[in-house]
Amino acid sequence: MPNTAMPDTAISSAEILPEDATQAEATLPAHSPAASIYPGIEFRTRTLAYIDAVHRYETFSEASEALHISQPAISQALASLEEQLGVKLFESHGRRRVLTEAGQQVAQFAAEVLGRSAELRRWLDSYNHGTTGKLTVGMIDAAVLYLLTNTLEEFRLNYPDVELKIFVGDSNTQLQKLRDFEIDLAFIVEPLPQDLIGEEVSQESLFLYAPNEWTPNFEATPWALPPAGSRTRTLIDQGLAKLSITPNIALESRNPIVLRQLVALGFGCSVLPEAVTEELPQLVAMRRDLVCRRSLMAVQRPTAAPDNRIREFMELAKGSTGLGQAK
Repeated sequence: MPNTAMPDTAISSAEILPEDATQAEATLPAHSPAASIYPGIEFRTRTLAYIDAVHRYETFSEASEALHISQPAISQALASLEEQLGVKLFESHGRRRVLTEAGQQVAQFAAEVLGRSAELRRWLDSYNHGTTGKLTVGMIDAAVLYLLTNTLEEFRLNYPDVELKIFVGDSNTQLQKLRDFEIDLAFIVEPLPQDLIGEEVSQESLFLYAPNEWTPNFEATPWALPPAGSRTRTLIDQGLAKLSITPNIALESRNPIVLRQLVALGFGCSVLPEAVTEELPQLVAMRRDLVCRRSLMAVQRPTAAPDNRIREFMELAKGSTGLGQAK
């Protein structure tokens, strides 16, 4: 009986053959520099498919029929392979071709290579569809704490086979990592650098929060704000200047939850997004003037290849913040 059993990883040989099976296949010249760097046996994938098919069907005629090529093409290719390897791969038994001991080793190797090729093809197809691979995303604290929490949850549920890695850092650090190819997508505070591309995914208002005992003498009040030089701090300083307020900085932190807690404890004043204060009634009562608005930008390299995982993550981000529906 024909040996039709195939390894779990093996595929039909016909799947890896081009429509024109007689088309020449590129190989390395025997004396090329690459051949000396990677010593070993040089195989054509098509030839491996031939020996795999003959192993399974046990005759050249059935193998050629399965592969939709001529029988002489298989015979010539396998004869050339035997000459290249210096061993006999088959013994004739009537019409049947029985593998020699060396032939069994080569056939096993062929099945493994064809199976791994199929696995790679499936992985690449999934990669191109954005359903596998690794995605490294940079985020500011606010994005992780409340702006994009739904996005992270939805992406993990929708794409369980994508390895999602999150880097939390300030905008400038993220941008440098993006330029150094350490992350694939960055969520930063405006503005968008000229050498990168991106779009706005969220906009939020930042308000002055102050305990009643500290008003209206704001300049004598201790202030807790984001670090000087940060993008959010720049927006806050510009907004406070328009309100004729020069803050007396007592503490700096990038984490809005830390700043919120200090205001709630009566430490002093701060400028906070409404989203981090609305759950605390005592802070809602402390809300004063609108200081500024800031935009959260999704940024990537202009040279990056189209990536469905990035596109899907950005769409989820815009949807979770309401910006996607607005557009």
